[in-house]
Amino acid sequence: MRRHLIGVIALLLILGAVGFWIWPPQDAWIIGAEAACWRSAIVLSVLWLAYPDVRRLPAWFWLLLPVLILILVWRPRWFLLLVPLILLLAVLIPRTKK
Repeated sequence: MRRHLIGVIALLLILGAVGFWIWPPQDAWIIGAEAACWRSAIVLSVLWLAYPDVRRLPAWFWLLLPVLILILVWRPRWFLLLVPLILLLAVLIPRTKK
């Protein structure tokens, strides 16, 4: 059910962004809303496609995610170094079978 909900929300955001694109907004803050709709729709669409794999992420990743967000806010350039490092760790750490 969650995957369906993610897909529906992504579709609604795409429709909202297309609506903003067809009928251009006049206010400056609505232009930001249009950009937010596009970006959120893209992220949710990718999440919808990858949902089965996201459910199988290791537990350490969920502990590391808030730390990465704080680093991104505090020092954005460090994120360029950390992303390849985390991907390397995700590939090299052996997975246990259940």
